[in-house]
Amino acid sequence: MASYGETFHQLRVGKGLTLKELADEQASVSFLSKFEQGQSKISVDRLMHLLKKMNVTADEYFFLQHDRYLNSPMPVEWREMGAANALTDLTNIFLISSGLAMRHQWKKLYARLDVLKENAKKFPTVNNVLGYDYGRMMLANHTGKSIEHASDHAVKYLKQIDDWGIYEILVLESFLTAMPLADVELFTNIAERKLTANESIMYVAGMHRGFLVSSFAYFMSLDQFVLANETLSKMEALHKKRDGRDLTANFAMTILWCEGWLKYRVDDKALGRSKMNDATTMMRLCKEDRMFRIYDDFTAEIVSAPNDHDFHYGTVIS
Repeated sequence: MASYGETFHQLRVGKGLTLKELADEQASVSFLSKFEQGQSKISVDRLMHLLKKMNVTADEYFFLQHDRYLNSPMPVEWREMGAANALTDLTNIFLISSGLAMRHQWKKLYARLDVLKENAKKFPTVNNVLGYDYGRMMLANHTGKSIEHASDHAVKYLKQIDDWGIYEILVLESFLTAMPLADVELFTNIAERKLTANESIMYVAGMHRGFLVSSFAYFMSLDQFVLANETLSKMEALHKKRDGRDLTANFAMTILWCEGWLKYRVDDKALGRSKMNDATTMMRLCKEDRMFRIYDDFTAEIVSAPNDHDFHYGTVIS
């Protein structure tokens, strides 16, 4: 069976386009060449972007890819790529499940889980499979039961993609709490490098903030203070790169609060608590009411416990 890159090459040549003519800030000549030769994989949103530039629909691409190979099934990780709104669909799947959990509507969540399981069985797209896994995680948080391998599909998918986009960051942030430490460390570094290098993605929906704050909290919950400090440094470095497109006041307050949390656990409880209180005071004065309530509750939870092993940080925001 021809690779996806070979099919892409056939379409590009058929359109009379050179690699240089098709390359842009999202895909260099070198990257395109490696993809066409099967030496690199490509993310969902990047492929959709390139097909659009060639005036080729996803249906046309996959028809050419698979019409000649009817006996060769499409790999599960690519099945939903025919839909340009894969990111929107995955976001909606996650939001519905998390919304039911936040409102403690457990019966509805159990019923939804049955639907998600059936969807994943009948149509094993990445979105459906991850949607079912995410629903299981929400119920596990409620029951207090751990779920083995809850993040296996997410980890497998992320390790297959060389060129990350917003879709991959969403997957990382959603499943981070269930991932092994080594994978979180690996993916945090990958995501930080990719988003720093691609400002057009970095500024979308504060993606450069959320996953780092979640990673920091994850490391703190495991007493991995060195990794937490390294992640805090990444947060501070990205904050310094801000410009007029990025409103970072909330992020600055989050960084201050995280500095206090780390300080509180490592070497100076008084100074650490002072920094956390300063951050929450700023949130209140800036009328960031929801943010204030969340981090004020976090502060109370942290100072009342000897460690953060049971810290529930699924709602950290910045």
